[in-house]
Amino acid sequence: MNTCYLVGGGDFDGFFDKLDKSDYIIGVDKGYTKLKKFGLEADLIIGDFDSAIEPVFPRKIKLKPEKDMTDTYAGLEIGIKKGYKKFIVYGGLGGRLSHTIANIRMAYEFKKKGFDIIFKSKKKKVFLVDKSYTHKHVEEKDFYVSIFSLKETSFGLTLKGLKYELDNFDLSYANSLGVSNESQGCDFEIRVENGLLLVIFEDKNL
Repeated sequence: MNTCYLVGGGDFDGFFDKLDKSDYIIGVDKGYTKLKKFGLEADLIIGDFDSAIEPVFPRKIKLKPEKDMTDTYAGLEIGIKKGYKKFIVYGGLGGRLSHTIANIRMAYEFKKKGFDIIFKSKKKKVFLVDKSYTHKHVEEKDFYVSIFSLKETSFGLTLKGLKYELDNFDLSYANSLGVSNESQGCDFEIRVENGLLLVIFEDKNL
């Protein structure tokens, strides 16, 4: 299995991945309305539909409005039950700030369980790194790369190929040193020996 995609109700400015036959798409609450604009059909729709008209759809899970999890969290659990370990979430950034923070905390929880969640939009990408990440340059414009520790201290942070490099640096939760680094038109690498990093890619024109 490859990737499970979730399309939520946050800011949505397009779908930027090439789908494989083994991929799975979940429309989360009003996120289902955005799929049709890009010629995509959900494999499943899930939500309490408190912010959207409940769709007539054969593969639908209706959630109660009063619940202990967000609709996106419920969608992730469905994807996990289907065997997926990698998730890309569109519409998970922007919109209500409380939902964005909840999504980052959710990614933290699932990362500890061995699942990778990436939040993506046209000008932003947010994900977590607990060991290493290598970015392959594909002629895109340079962008900001911000790195924060989600642990009290993330030990042995090494950055190679970015404008500001680091070698075996211990980054604390309160340290903002990692904000607004920059790509340099080439591959770059982020490594951490022991810790957990929040990584944010942002277009320079934001």
